[in-house]
Amino acid sequence: MGRIKKALSNRWGAYAFAAVVGVVAYLTLTNLPAVEAWFNRVMAIVSPIIIGLILAYLIDLLVVFLENKVFKKIERPRLRYALAVVIAILIVLLLISLFLWFVLPSMFASITNFISNAQNYSSQIEEKLAELDDFAAKYNIHLNATKWTSNIYEHVEKLIADLTKNLDWAMNTVMSVWNILVNLFIGIILAVYFIAGKKRLFRGVDKFRHAVLTDEQYENHTQFLRRSNAIFSKYISYTIVEAICVGIANAIFMLIAGLPNVTLISVIVGVTNILPTFGPIVGGAMGAFILLVEDPMYAVIFVIFTCVLQTIDGYVVKPHLFGDSLGVPAVISLISIVIGGKIFGPIGILISIPFTAVCAILYHESLLPWLEKRKNERVKEEEAEKKAKARAAKRAAAAEAAEEKAVAAAEEKAGAVR
Repeated sequence: MGRIKKALSNRWGAYAFAAVVGVVAYLTLTNLPAVEAWFNRVMAIVSPIIIGLILAYLIDLLVVFLENKVFKKIERPRLRYALAVVIAILIVLLLISLFLWFVLPSMFASITNFISNAQNYSSQIEEKLAELDDFAAKYNIHLNATKWTSNIYEHVEKLIADLTKNLDWAMNTVMSVWNILVNLFIGIILAVYFIAGKKRLFRGVDKFRHAVLTDEQYENHTQFLRRSNAIFSKYISYTIVEAICVGIANAIFMLIAGLPNVTLISVIVGVTNILPTFGPIVGGAMGAFILLVEDPMYAVIFVIFTCVLQTIDGYVVKPHLFGDSLGVPAVISLISIVIGGKIFGPIGILISIPFTAVCAILYHESLLPWLEKRKNERVKEEEAEKKAKARAAKRAAAAEAAEEKAVAAAEEKAGAVR
């Protein structure tokens, strides 16, 4: 590290480093498709590991809770941790089983009912549009709303025809879904191994950090990792709990109001509520569309309740849960959500805000102090240079005055001799 800093402090070393960076950036931009293909291959290889790490981190939140809250009276640390791991895995498996046993069949029933009644829904939509045309005609307004459905049907039929012809696309889609399921299965297995060997892995990482960092750097790095883990764990755990509560509240209201497709819409609302900013909008729109084809009044009731629920959630629940712990401006959050979603999909959307909060910590506590330090050093160097120049000018002026005085004394002496 010292040699690198010494080389970069040299002017030619800095120029060489900048030239290498420029060449690499040029080659990357000119060969962007090849770079993207290479990146996709790498991601295809490491995606099960990434999925396993993410699942292990999520399950570890429950492990830490059980270890520190439920089994805290057990004095033996290894036994306490082993019990927490086993119980956490059993709870996760139980939740998955309950979902597959109760929720999934109801969702399939709702989807099947929706598809089987698609013709009736289309007829109802055409009737409503015809009524809308008649109502508008009374006021000399020509909407031609009935033509909307014919245009939609034409596009849908064309899309279905294209899809049936394009067998390669269908096979690629099936293979993609199969790869996702395989990666998820491998990720679950890896997650179990990661959790079981967490303490051993952490000891190995600690040894490496001790070997690379000084004691002061090690303490600062440890504090930063603890703060980052606190931000991620708090945000993700609270977001998941909040999404579950929103889904349950939505289901209770729909049951009381007598709305159909309770399980399907509640699951959609709960899952989409995990995604910040856009999630509740997408979930509300999907639920309203499903209810719209049943009865427009159902959709109106659902939209009103969704607005009330999301208002309470946004202005009461979330500020109480998160407070100002993240400290990320709204514009920066929106930008991070868009970038995270484009690169990593739904997972990127979920972790974009806590990741941005960690970057904000690095910016305010590391980058800004380093820049201010560099600025102060430059100011001191400039002031020292100015003082050196002033001292040099003062010495030059004194030397010039002494020389003039010596010349004058010599001339006076020469005149006295004459």
